[in-house]
Amino acid sequence: MNPVSCPGKGVTMRWILALVFLTLPLPAFAETQDVRKFMQGALAFALHGEPDPRSPAYLRYFTRQLGNAMLLDGSRPEIGVVEAEVLCQCQDNEGVTAKVVRVAAIGADVAVRVHYASDGDWRHDAAFILRREGQHWRIADIWDDGKAASSLLKALEASNRERFARGRKKH
Repeated sequence: MNPVSCPGKGVTMRWILALVFLTLPLPAFAETQDVRKFMQGALAFALHGEPDPRSPAYLRYFTRQLGNAMLLDGSRPEIGVVEAEVLCQCQDNEGVTAKVVRVAAIGADVAVRVHYASDGDWRHDAAFILRREGQHWRIADIWDDGKAASSLLKALEASNRERFARGRKKH
């Protein structure tokens, strides 16, 4: 007996699975995988070698707003807000491992929680906020230990504003 021609009887598991499959949010799943792949690529870039934070190869991982704020912060003669490499969250990447542990949508943005370890001793988490710029995902902000109060973008913008306000007062 054909399960399609006899409603109510003989409904196969295949039809149930097909209906469940159709109700899954496939674009969201694909987007999550795309974000995860982007973030793993960014972490691999930071953890293998010595990336130059001012290079176009490094800055391609960030939104224009965050990248420009980091460049401005790095242009000062003294140490600014950024004291370490922001992708690996470290001064020295030797022995550091990073793993994407969670991806969650926040409106149009996506939050990615990354867990860092170093030789099994050091543990640290960070939350990366990703946003689309054109066709690509970019890091729009980083929250140390996942705390919204520790927004890298907000800290950079405040520090850069203060720096230029002091510069104007001297002239």
